[in-house]
Amino acid sequence: MRAVWVEARRPLVVVGAALLVAGQLYLMLHDITAWRGVWPMASAAVGAPWMFLGPAAAGLSAYEALRRTRLRAGGCAVDTVAWRSSATAMLVARVVLACVVVGAGAACAVVVNLTGHAPAGFLWPSYLIVTLAFAIGSVAVGTLLGSLGGPMWFAPVLAVLATFLRAMWFQSAVMGSAEAAFTRIFLSGRPWVELDARAVIASVMETVVLVALALATPVLLARARARRSGRIFPGGRGAGVRPVTAAAVLVACAALVLGSPPMVRFRTPPTDVPCSDTHPRVCVWPDNAALLPRLAETADRADAVAQTVDGRLMTQIDEFGLSDGDSFGTQGEDTWFFSSTLAGTIAYSLAPYRCDQPPDDDPGLLTYYGAENEFSALFQLQIEDSPIPPGYSDSTGTDFAEVTRVWQASQSERDTWVADRVATMQAQVQGWCG
Repeated sequence: MRAVWVEARRPLVVVGAALLVAGQLYLMLHDITAWRGVWPMASAAVGAPWMFLGPAAAGLSAYEALRRTRLRAGGCAVDTVAWRSSATAMLVARVVLACVVVGAGAACAVVVNLTGHAPAGFLWPSYLIVTLAFAIGSVAVGTLLGSLGGPMWFAPVLAVLATFLRAMWFQSAVMGSAEAAFTRIFLSGRPWVELDARAVIASVMETVVLVALALATPVLLARARARRSGRIFPGGRGAGVRPVTAAAVLVACAALVLGSPPMVRFRTPPTDVPCSDTHPRVCVWPDNAALLPRLAETADRADAVAQTVDGRLMTQIDEFGLSDGDSFGTQGEDTWFFSSTLAGTIAYSLAPYRCDQPPDDDPGLLTYYGAENEFSALFQLQIEDSPIPPGYSDSTGTDFAEVTRVWQASQSERDTWVADRVATMQAQVQGWCG
């Protein structure tokens, strides 16, 4: 413990830990509107900064381990026991400080949610376990690569790149695919999903393998140096059993990791969910209950917009995963995704087609959906009663600048614009359905 305390007080470690804590808090608070008031999303948000903090922690650990390795490799007469103890203390100290950084992020999430009118609940342990596993694994990778020696730049650069690639490699995997089993950070934390317990255990096993390799590497290097110098490496009783046992443990852990199920799975919907008394009726997961007042207000405005153009809305819309009916996805405190769903429903109701959809190569489809998408964009602006936020776009090719101009134009010009597009959509429907 004294050795760990000495390692933890080294200037590079203290400064590095302070920078990592600052980065953890800054990156979380920078995206606060996406997770404030929702416990599962706040839990997942603790791990999101490690996309960048993980490579940084790995690089710092590699640099310090490499510097220490070069100092001890200056001569052949190396105290192997001291080397092993120092390397272990160095790794343990960095693991503890990685836990401190993750703990600071968890504390930030708790404070924000307790003061942000979050519903009853707390952080989800599964997300924190996966984050801790990735953080500790990052430190272990850096320590492992640093103990191999080499040029002063090589191990830190390799540790940063390896950790960053590990974080990025499986982030685009579709839920349920084989690759999704190896996802570790940037988990969505949406209320309609949860982490599979077996996959969480697999992430811990992956970290166990990395830590074991980081601890074993200095011992193996010391043994090799001792043999080259003609000295006897101190092993004591059971020196032959320990490597065999460690190898068996590593093989078992690797098998668990490779055979792990997808990290994320869908949750079973609860029987009682909070709903609004608006038209349409809006129902959300209990974890998103704090968002319901804003969603209900948006639904009221959408109903008013639908009445001005003789459009229709669904009678009820559920948050994704609650039912097989009309649904929407939430994006934290932002209601633009919700209003987009409502606006699209109003646009389609103006000229619906109740016959078989024409072939995909029918040129009328582009005309029909082009007018519908323009409608949807206009209605969304009217529902939100605010300009399109910076960076908001879609893949429909809609000219949002033109739609914004119409939204800000006079009522008569807007009515003419709407009537022209309704006529365009109805003409296509007439041609398809007779």
